[in-house]
Amino acid sequence: MLMRIYRVLGRLCTGFALLAACPAFASPCDAPQPLASIDIPGFYDDPTGYARGIAPLHAYIDRINKAADAGDEACLVDLLDTWASADALMAPINGYQGYYERAWAVTDFSLALMRFKDVERRDTPALKTIKAWLIRLAASTRDAEAINRLHNNLVYWAGLDLVSVGVLTHRADLVDAGLARAREGIRDIGPHGELQRELKRGERALHYHNFALIPLVFTAELANTQGIDLYAENDRAIQRLANLVIRAVQDPGSFDAYSSTPQKLFPWTFASDLAWMEPYYARFHDARVLPLMETRRPFENPRLGGNVTAAWAENPLIKASLIELSNFGNTFD
Repeated sequence: MLMRIYRVLGRLCTGFALLAACPAFASPCDAPQPLASIDIPGFYDDPTGYARGIAPLHAYIDRINKAADAGDEACLVDLLDTWASADALMAPINGYQGYYERAWAVTDFSLALMRFKDVERRDTPALKTIKAWLIRLAASTRDAEAINRLHNNLVYWAGLDLVSVGVLTHRADLVDAGLARAREGIRDIGPHGELQRELKRGERALHYHNFALIPLVFTAELANTQGIDLYAENDRAIQRLANLVIRAVQDPGSFDAYSSTPQKLFPWTFASDLAWMEPYYARFHDARVLPLMETRRPFENPRLGGNVTAAWAENPLIKASLIELSNFGNTFD
């Protein structure tokens, strides 16, 4: 409702542009200037330069997710259509961080859209433009050697990007490419839930075990709508990784069994980055998980379409959308 009021006020301001008060009513549904590319310093290489460079994209993502959280599909579509019409984020990337940020952003856009019923079936002019743009962006991630060569959590995140766009747009080739990347991650999970490549991250190893788990859980949920049970693969490997992380949230010292290096977590590691617990608990009802979630809800994550608690908890909006997808007759394998 608030965003609708802002849109009306924005139209009034357009008609009475000389009113000094009008700038105060700038609508959150007005998209910021589209970015041709997201080519920024590395997160670890230059933290100050990174924060400055990523700010415009993060501001846009924040508007996207607020529109989704408000249930304002028209606002969300307006925001995405503006950038899609400008073919935003498609210009060449010279560094490496931009490839990661673009994949995360596209995942967020797709999951935000999936919070609205039947959006995958509808093809209004704006939605056609948005879906075509998301397909181009996903294809760029699929072909990005800056990600493909890494064989770590960033590949799993690219997989979620591809699967989310593929499911939304009914592109089997993107779904297949995304599943291949998720399955690489599932094969990487060891007998006790450990990920050897992430153990090499030293003091950030625990953070990156959790960070790697996020895309695997959400990809498994999307794959389930297509009759594919990724949770079962590699002897239920995703659950082994989840068990490792759950134990570490309960007792950070438990990770000493995997690394002798004292661990450092980011403020968001055991906060918004535990958003995977929402769909995981909704599926498995693991009794250990609920008390861990209750003190942290709502989980709001800028890579996962906004308020994950609202979208993915029991009887979520997105669950109804995914049921519709599973009944749509598209099976990918």
